[in-house]
Amino acid sequence: MGINQSYKERALASLEGKWGTAAVATLIIAIISGGISSVITLPMGNDALLGLGTNGIWSLLCLPLQWGYTVYFLNLIRQEDIRYERLFEGYKEFIRIFLMEFLSCIAIAIGFCLLIIPGIILATGLCMAPFIMKDDKDISAMDALMKSWQLTQGHKMKLFWLGLSFIGWIILSLFTLGIGFFLLAPYMETTLSHYYEDIK
Repeated sequence: MGINQSYKERALASLEGKWGTAAVATLIIAIISGGISSVITLPMGNDALLGLGTNGIWSLLCLPLQWGYTVYFLNLIRQEDIRYERLFEGYKEFIRIFLMEFLSCIAIAIGFCLLIIPGIILATGLCMAPFIMKDDKDISAMDALMKSWQLTQGHKMKLFWLGLSFIGWIILSLFTLGIGFFLLAPYMETTLSHYYEDIK
């Protein structure tokens, strides 16, 4: 737990003076990923199947945006450019980024369908792929996932406990009707970014 606290303290130090910027970045992602999706499906009324399909397509189109959000905080801890347009950089290499995120989601979903533990192992093993693709512009989606798996050898349990250490903040954020997540999400992403910097 001491190691986890060290990473979290480093994340807090990186976010000092930048909480507002990080919260706005999170809001942008929330509006595009969730808000626009709700607006699109609103005219469909009670057609649940059509609404589900539309939501699914929109979620797929937002996968590069999710990648942009993750690596946004890698830029933050490196004191690089964190203008909001950086959130959309995944669309410059849409196919490569999309494939990595899509394959990762499929693998993790299958893992959770089999049993919870395989899903957790896959989630921790593949979580470094977005950072790897950020740092290696030539690596393929599959190679990034495989490299993430190799990179996290001996770290999967540590990453699991690191994620679990936020459970209290997650519960607290639920009591704020979700508003707390606009600060919690940057906190978690920044912590993971610091972990990547140490094991890459």
